[in-house]
Amino acid sequence: MPTPLRLLVAEDFPPDAELILSEVRRAGYDPVATVVDTAGKFLRALDDEPEVVICDYTLPTMTAPDALAILQAKSPDLPLIVVSGTMDEATCVNSLRLGAADYLLKDRLSRLGPAIDHALARRELDRVARLAEQRRDETMNILLGLVENSVAAISVQNLSGNTMVSNDLYKQLSTDHPPLASAAPIRTAGVEVLQRQELFTVDGEQRTFHAVRYPVRDGTDTVFAVGSILVDITEQKRIEADLRKARTELEGRNEQLDVANAELREVDRLKTEFVASVSHELRTPLTSIRGYAELLLDEADEGDTQTTKMLDIIDRNARRLLSLVEDLLLLSKIDSRTLTHEFVEVDLTDLAEGALLVLRPSAETADVRLALEASGVLPVLGDRSQLERVLLNLLSNAIKFSQKGGDVVVRGEVSGSEVVIKVVDSGLGVSAEELPKLFNRFFRSASDAAHKIPGTGLGLAVVREIVENHGGSVGMESVLGEGSTVTVRLPRRK
Repeated sequence: MPTPLRLLVAEDFPPDAELILSEVRRAGYDPVATVVDTAGKFLRALDDEPEVVICDYTLPTMTAPDALAILQAKSPDLPLIVVSGTMDEATCVNSLRLGAADYLLKDRLSRLGPAIDHALARRELDRVARLAEQRRDETMNILLGLVENSVAAISVQNLSGNTMVSNDLYKQLSTDHPPLASAAPIRTAGVEVLQRQELFTVDGEQRTFHAVRYPVRDGTDTVFAVGSILVDITEQKRIEADLRKARTELEGRNEQLDVANAELREVDRLKTEFVASVSHELRTPLTSIRGYAELLLDEADEGDTQTTKMLDIIDRNARRLLSLVEDLLLLSKIDSRTLTHEFVEVDLTDLAEGALLVLRPSAETADVRLALEASGVLPVLGDRSQLERVLLNLLSNAIKFSQKGGDVVVRGEVSGSEVVIKVVDSGLGVSAEELPKLFNRFFRSASDAAHKIPGTGLGLAVVREIVENHGGSVGMESVLGEGSTVTVRLPRRK
């Protein structure tokens, strides 16, 4: 199948032009030809981007050298083949010197096909060579850019020590430390890559560099130069030294902290043991005091109001102290992990009724109304005495913080897999800022101090510990001046 070929023929004699086209077809091409006979037409025809130009040496308004000059200016890679009826050797040589791809006599056009083949092949080789040179220049520019803009000092030196390539950073290094001196093993053995730290003097200051020395080889794998890459690690070394110093200091402080923590743990253990011991010692006489006070109250004359009042005060304060002792003992056991549980099925409705009965005298004295709103049985699995302590602490707080004529309501319900108990009061309330701290040990709100309400700040802490030990949760909602609601959630007994 003929090969398409865009052809420009500069010929003023039509039979010769047709002869040229016939030879092109015979050579296996399918020419799309433009035939011109003047310089102006020749110039315009170049806009059609021909692949080969065939030009008669002499035309009425143009010669082959003129055509070559036009091509040199406009399309230097376009091959031009000169044809002529007569041409001496000097003219042929001059045509080739000016850039002609070949020259042919018109009576020997049988060589035209090979001449076109050669011209096209040469044009393709020139294109590939130009592209390779362009890519080589691009690669060179990339490498030079990397070298010049690198944060490392870079150089390549031949084996005589002469610098072939280097960047400004490398030139700034002191010549007191010749770089090739440390690269001698590379030059002698030709195989090693050296990496180590080296000292250089820069602006009168000795600095530490991480140096990499590597062999540069030619196409025969022969080492002809040594490359050097040097990175200033002075600041890194200084930071590493500071980190080591800081780590040593930190380890020393950690050791001191460990000692201090051990001492604190021992003090805490002794404190826990002391509280447990004192609380235990206090509980027996307080129980005895309460017992004798109740006995004396039973035997007091009905008309002796003064004695009855004093005995009531003794009983009430002994009860407060005993409650405090119980809280301290409970927290001490929790801290020492010696608290034991006797889990049985407990009805919180029944427990709430008992707690209200116990605290009703205190509520009447404070002029606070108590109420229970519970929907039937509220079954949970827990330690009865500890859960009773939860309700007593919550109700005592609610009564204590309620004003005269106020209400305290215990609400109970079953909600899914939980039993929910709420203690609602219409008392003083607490601020939103203090809510997260209320269940912390010994925390007392500003309302306590403002209204001179007695307390230790342990009641709610004990509630939280007991509830969480039973797998439940406790929380509080409160509005300052309007009252509070404490909600206890415990797993329902199935």
